[in-house]
Amino acid sequence: MEQINVRLATNEDARGILEAHHSAVHETAAKDYPLEILRCWSPAVTTDRIDQYVRSALPNETTVVAEVKGRVAGFGVIVESHNELRAVYVAAEFGNRGVGSALLQELERMAREKGCGELHMDSSLTASPFYRRHGYEELGRADHALSTGEKMACVRMRKVLG
Repeated sequence: MEQINVRLATNEDARGILEAHHSAVHETAAKDYPLEILRCWSPAVTTDRIDQYVRSALPNETTVVAEVKGRVAGFGVIVESHNELRAVYVAAEFGNRGVGSALLQELERMAREKGCGELHMDSSLTASPFYRRHGYEELGRADHALSTGEKMACVRMRKVLG
């Protein structure tokens, strides 16, 4: 098994983060969602999209990356002020190799350290079994609004942090 290094994200990780997101959405989640939703959920990785991500998302969220052999294999995001687990995404080529679990473990540790008693989230249909395996409970099905206004099916979940 390869060494997984989980660390705080930097602006230099933006392209790798967005590429991992695109891969996870368009390859891993493709079986659960129509192409129209996939395109809205994760548009092509462009210089403009990278610049926007660096300006808007990275400064306002706690983002960690998982590196394998110097490459961003996945990333995760929490927003402690809302007790929200915003994301754990793993590039398809690194799936089922412990990357997601390493990211989630670090995010939960950070959340506890910041005083979060629980984390809640809107999980994709694809990822909900992963979260259930890690102790998250399903609260019900819902629609998650994407930044484009499109709605995608999701599973509302939460975990009380011990």
